[in-house]
Amino acid sequence: MLRNPYVRLLAALGLLAAGVMLASGPADAAPFLFCKDGPGIDLVNVGCISGTADGYPNGGDGIYTNAGGGDFQSAVEAAILGATGVSVNLVALGKTSGDALTGFSFTPDSGTLTTSQSGTWTQLSGANSVQYITIKAANSFALYQFSPSVGTGAYTTVGILNTGGQQPTVSHISFWGAPGGNPTDPSAVPEPSSLLLLGSGTLGWLWLRRRRSA
Repeated sequence: MLRNPYVRLLAALGLLAAGVMLASGPADAAPFLFCKDGPGIDLVNVGCISGTADGYPNGGDGIYTNAGGGDFQSAVEAAILGATGVSVNLVALGKTSGDALTGFSFTPDSGTLTTSQSGTWTQLSGANSVQYITIKAANSFALYQFSPSVGTGAYTTVGILNTGGQQPTVSHISFWGAPGGNPTDPSAVPEPSSLLLLGSGTLGWLWLRRRRSA
């Protein structure tokens, strides 16, 4: 039996650190794969798109999937979960029909929205609530994350190829919010060693206080 209260405290801190370690896994086993030019998520382990979409300031962090298929909500949530290990409950803010979407405006780099490969967009209502956009093109979709949420940005089909091996034009764009917030950088979570260091400092302070009062 541990009679010394300081020993008991140290043992409790050790158990706490062990629990955190078991719950979080190794500190270097981060579920995020960061882009070179910003914190993006690579959904298929093939590297993020270099820089932001079109070089636009609010181009978002380049993240895309070439797995094929439509950008249904369940597919987008599954892609984010698979890349980050974090479940995100998306809220659909709208999907373009043809070249338009109520509450949004679009400025293609050439032609119209559905004949372009890139351009910019602006949210006209409910500003600054967009956290993800998916750009459907050919048989795949590109996914971009905005953190914090924004009300303007860019789109591009870079990273997607059609059956002929060419970059396709836009089929449609979907906008998403995430009330619970985006997955965060796991490096921001204190490591177990930090907890032990804090515990050691607390024990040292208690020991010195006891000596001074003796």
